[in-house]
Amino acid sequence: MAVDRCVCHEVSFRELLSLHREQGLSFEELQLRTGCCTGCGTCEPYVRLTLETGRVVHPVLDGREADAIMARAGRC
Repeated sequence: MAVDRCVCHEVSFRELLSLHREQGLSFEELQLRTGCCTGCGTCEPYVRLTLETGRVVHPVLDGREADAIMARAGRC
């Protein structure tokens, strides 16, 4: 199974990456603009990973991987 979007707000990681690159939006600005990561919050590590790597499709992360991504963002 692959993860490619914020399910709560139906916004794809491709769209988020495009907004980040083309308009220079930060993670917080993406949240305000699209609502991503403001529902259940499960997509936050995936969105952060998208912004770090440029990848828009991810395998399901285990808890340890998600925690490491959040720690890099200062969100432990």
